[in-house]
Amino acid sequence: YISSELSHPNYDVASETVTVEVWNPNIGSGECTVSGTIEGNGSNISFSGKKMKLQRGEHTTVTFSPKDFPQLVIRKPHLWWPKNKGEQNLYTLRLKLNDGKGNLLDSVSTRFGIREVVASRETPDKSKVFIVNGHKTFVRGSNWIPEAMLRTNDQRMETELAYTNQSGVNLLRLWGGGIAESDRFYELCDEYGIMVWQEFWMTGDTRHPMDEALYLANVESTMKRLRNHPSIVIYVSSNESTAVSGAEELIKSLAPGVPYQMQSECDGVHDGSPYKQVNPMRHYENTASDRGSRVDGFNPEYGAPTLPIVESLREMMPANDLWPMNKATWDYMDGNGFHLMSTLYADMVNKYGESKNIEEFARRGQMVGAINSKSIWEVWNENKLEFGDRWCSGLLFWYHNCPNWQVCARMWDWFLEPTASLYHTMHALEPLHIQYDYLTGTVSVCNDYLETQKGLKAKAEVYDFSSRKISSVTAKVDVPADGVANDILSVNIPDDITPVHFIALELTDSRGKVLSRNFYWRST
Repeated sequence: YISSELSHPNYDVASETVTVEVWNPNIGSGECTVSGTIEGNGSNISFSGKKMKLQRGEHTTVTFSPKDFPQLVIRKPHLWWPKNKGEQNLYTLRLKLNDGKGNLLDSVSTRFGIREVVASRETPDKSKVFIVNGHKTFVRGSNWIPEAMLRTNDQRMETELAYTNQSGVNLLRLWGGGIAESDRFYELCDEYGIMVWQEFWMTGDTRHPMDEALYLANVESTMKRLRNHPSIVIYVSSNESTAVSGAEELIKSLAPGVPYQMQSECDGVHDGSPYKQVNPMRHYENTASDRGSRVDGFNPEYGAPTLPIVESLREMMPANDLWPMNKATWDYMDGNGFHLMSTLYADMVNKYGESKNIEEFARRGQMVGAINSKSIWEVWNENKLEFGDRWCSGLLFWYHNCPNWQVCARMWDWFLEPTASLYHTMHALEPLHIQYDYLTGTVSVCNDYLETQKGLKAKAEVYDFSSRKISSVTAKVDVPADGVANDILSVNIPDDITPVHFIALELTDSRGKVLSRNFYWRST
């Protein structure tokens, strides 16, 4: 295990502490020595301990501290940053165990990143905000649900993580009803800059494990396997439940530099919702949930489903159940009708006109889901941290992958076929993004980079149903570093415009290069 302590306020000196466990399983005692190297980003550091003698079956822990090994102080370290905030710099730690004659007995290596993560509640509403390397990080994340029968393999996982990276989300919550993923999963999160919220296999509708000692042993084993990954920014004991006695102390002792939370809805994280499709205007009005305001603070579960493509629907059920819609079958494929896909969602699809066949229904269903997903992300965009009309520090979409055959898909379905929601999410989460607010009729620009974006030009054009340009307005804009320039333009919609009309947005730099485009249709 290697831990980093960064200097403040510049984060330009990293003091590394290396800890390694050594065990002698042999019949007799023997002398041995632990040595190691740290390589990467121009560093080539070597260190070696003193000879020690281990008796049969003896365990010991060897620690290399920067106090005793000054070479473990790295000046101007290459830090690991989340997506869009900087590079995902990684180092390699190699350790060797040699006997008294210098013969190699064992070796191990691990990648790690140098970064500092803090979970703070020093916010206007006391909600949690993650601070990485001294910088407040707005979370635009999602919940990761494992394949329903746990038929996991790296090929499927790598495809889903590639989609995740493509979507633009910057944190994955490994929901407590799931599992700890493979080493490759966390390696890819390290490389993509996707932060990880790691929960430990308990959810609100289950009891505590019968064998708590075995559970804690599993937590310890998993922690030791995962704790060098810089992508892991918080450990959480459970989803909407409580912690097993001793879990908090164990987790904090094994990864003292990483935040801990007892369960998913505490310590500055409120309860989730909504989970079903709603009129997109309700996201802007902050009335999408019956539980009250949910576009505020840190929301661990906020989302909506999207109908899969028609080819996937045909794989899921017989043709006579598919169309005309057999409500019993559709509800079964919707978790007992939880998302109301056969009623509420179907009614919203039919607002585009009654579908004559499943092809029409599926195509329109894609639009309904995609527009809702885009609206969710854009509402949170404009309320980022202190830049909106309320404080928002993080959203975790519920959920973006698809664990089984279901008509309530998300960004892709179980067959790994993307839905339109993936592309609308990818668009809404682009690092520099221009967007329109249906409620206020204004245009904003969101910047996810750490650099101020100066001298940009925003343009908004209104077109009628015949694609005739009705109006065009522009504005110069500077967008704060990792911030939002809200309400930079007002879009005037004439009273006599066609009932269905369009708004086209464009953001360009000082040389006229297009940085972001957006397009909306709306009706009177």
